Amino acid sequence: MKTTVLAALLLAGGLAGCATKSYVGQQLEPISCRVDLLENREKNLEARTAAAEARLTRVEAQLNALQSQITALPKTLDLSPADRALLTGSTDQARRAAESADRADAAARGAAASAQAAETAAKRATKAFELGQRK
Repeated sequence: MKTTVLAALLLAGGLAGCATKSYVGQQLEPISCRVDLLENREKNLEARTAAAEARLTRVEAQLNALQSQITALPKTLDLSPADRALLTGSTDQARRAAESADRADAAARGAAASAQAAETAAKRATKAFELGQRK
Protein backbone atom coordinates (compact mmCIF):
# COMPACT_ATOMS: atom_id res chain seq x y z
CA MET A 1 0.00 0.00 0.00
CA LYS A 2 2.76 2.40 0.87
CA THR A 3 4.53 1.64 -2.38
CA THR A 4 1.35 2.17 -4.39
CA VAL A 5 0.73 5.57 -2.79
CA LEU A 6 4.34 6.51 -3.24
CA ALA A 7 4.26 5.45 -6.89
CA ALA A 8 1.03 7.41 -7.45
CA LEU A 9 2.54 10.52 -5.86
CA LEU A 10 5.69 10.25 -7.94
CA LEU A 11 3.69 9.77 -11.11
CA ALA A 12 1.44 12.76 -10.35
CA GLY A 13 4.36 14.95 -9.39
CA GLY A 14 6.30 13.93 -12.47
CA LEU A 15 3.45 14.75 -14.82
CA ALA A 16 2.64 18.09 -13.25
CA GLY A 17 6.24 19.34 -12.93
CA CYS A 18 7.65 18.31 -16.31
CA ALA A 19 7.60 20.63 -19.29
CA THR A 20 7.56 19.57 -22.89
CA LYS A 21 10.48 20.24 -25.20
CA SER A 22 8.41 22.63 -27.32
CA TYR A 23 7.38 24.67 -24.28
CA VAL A 24 10.98 24.93 -23.10
CA GLY A 25 12.05 25.89 -26.64
CA GLN A 26 9.41 28.65 -26.78
CA GLN A 27 10.54 30.01 -23.43
CA LEU A 28 14.24 29.93 -24.31
CA GLU A 29 13.94 31.40 -27.83
CA PRO A 30 13.69 35.10 -26.73
CA ILE A 31 16.51 34.57 -24.26
CA SER A 32 18.62 32.94 -26.95
CA CYS A 33 18.00 35.90 -29.28
CA ARG A 34 19.05 38.34 -26.56
CA VAL A 35 22.19 36.34 -25.83
CA ASP A 36 23.07 36.32 -29.55
CA LEU A 37 22.53 40.08 -29.72
CA LEU A 38 24.74 40.66 -26.67
CA GLU A 39 27.44 38.39 -28.10
CA ASN A 40 27.41 40.41 -31.34
CA ARG A 41 27.68 43.65 -29.38
CA GLU A 42 30.57 42.22 -27.39
CA LYS A 43 32.41 41.23 -30.59
CA ASN A 44 31.82 44.71 -32.02
CA LEU A 45 33.15 46.34 -28.85
CA GLU A 46 36.19 44.06 -28.83
CA ALA A 47 36.95 45.02 -32.45
CA ARG A 48 36.56 48.73 -31.69
CA THR A 49 38.76 48.38 -28.60
CA ALA A 50 41.46 46.63 -30.61
CA ALA A 51 41.34 49.38 -33.26
CA ALA A 52 41.55 52.08 -30.59
CA GLU A 53 44.52 50.34 -28.97
CA ALA A 54 46.27 50.14 -32.36
CA ARG A 55 45.66 53.87 -32.95
CA LEU A 56 46.92 54.63 -29.46
CA THR A 57 50.10 52.68 -30.12
CA ARG A 58 50.67 54.64 -33.36
CA VAL A 59 50.05 57.97 -31.63
CA GLU A 60 52.41 57.06 -28.79
CA ALA A 61 55.10 56.18 -31.34
CA GLN A 62 54.58 59.51 -33.12
CA LEU A 63 54.72 61.35 -29.80
CA ASN A 64 57.97 59.64 -28.86
CA ALA A 65 59.44 60.54 -32.26
CA LEU A 66 58.42 64.18 -31.82
CA GLN A 67 59.87 64.30 -28.33
CA SER A 68 63.15 62.93 -29.68
CA GLN A 69 63.17 65.60 -32.39
CA ILE A 70 62.47 68.33 -29.85
CA THR A 71 65.28 67.07 -27.64
CA ALA A 72 67.63 67.10 -30.62
CA LEU A 73 66.89 70.76 -31.45
CA PRO A 74 69.74 73.16 -30.73
CA LYS A 75 69.40 75.27 -27.63
CA THR A 76 70.65 78.39 -29.45
CA LEU A 77 70.28 79.59 -33.00
CA ASP A 78 73.29 79.65 -35.29
CA LEU A 79 72.97 82.98 -37.08
CA SER A 80 75.04 84.21 -39.95
CA PRO A 81 76.96 87.44 -39.32
CA ALA A 82 74.52 89.35 -41.55
CA ASP A 83 71.51 88.00 -39.66
CA ARG A 84 73.18 88.73 -36.32
CA ALA A 85 73.91 92.32 -37.43
CA LEU A 86 70.32 92.73 -38.61
CA LEU A 87 69.01 91.38 -35.33
CA THR A 88 71.37 93.60 -33.32
CA GLY A 89 70.41 96.62 -35.41
CA SER A 90 66.72 95.93 -34.91
CA THR A 91 67.27 95.55 -31.19
CA ASP A 92 69.13 98.87 -31.06
CA GLN A 93 66.38 100.59 -33.04
CA ALA A 94 63.74 99.20 -30.71
CA ARG A 95 65.72 100.38 -27.68
CA ARG A 96 66.10 103.88 -29.16
CA ALA A 97 62.39 103.98 -29.99
CA ALA A 98 61.53 103.03 -26.41
CA GLU A 99 63.85 105.74 -25.08
CA SER A 100 62.23 108.31 -27.41
CA ALA A 101 58.80 107.22 -26.24
CA ASP A 102 59.91 107.64 -22.61
CA ARG A 103 61.21 111.16 -23.36
CA ALA A 104 58.00 112.06 -25.17
CA ASP A 105 55.96 110.78 -22.23
CA ALA A 106 58.04 112.85 -19.80
CA ALA A 107 57.62 115.94 -22.02
CA ALA A 108 53.86 115.34 -22.18
CA ARG A 109 53.68 115.12 -18.39
CA GLY A 110 55.72 118.35 -18.12
CA ALA A 111 53.41 120.07 -20.61
CA ALA A 112 50.36 118.92 -18.67
CA ALA A 113 51.87 120.26 -15.45
CA SER A 114 52.67 123.58 -17.16
CA ALA A 115 49.15 123.80 -18.55
CA GLN A 116 47.74 123.19 -15.08
CA ALA A 117 49.99 125.87 -13.62
CA ALA A 118 48.99 128.33 -16.38
CA GLU A 119 45.32 127.63 -15.76
CA THR A 120 45.77 128.22 -12.04
CA ALA A 121 47.63 131.49 -12.74
CA ALA A 122 44.90 132.59 -15.15
CA LYS A 123 42.24 131.93 -12.54
CA ARG A 124 44.19 134.00 -9.99
CA ALA A 125 44.67 136.82 -12.46
CA THR A 126 40.96 136.81 -13.32
CA LYS A 127 40.06 136.88 -9.68
CA ALA A 128 42.52 139.72 -8.99
CA PHE A 129 41.13 141.68 -11.95
CA GLU A 130 37.56 141.18 -10.70
CA LEU A 131 38.54 142.33 -7.22
CA GLY A 132 40.32 145.38 -8.71
CA GLN A 133 37.20 146.31 -10.66
CA ARG A 134 35.02 146.20 -7.59
CA LYS A 135 37.12 148.68 -5.62
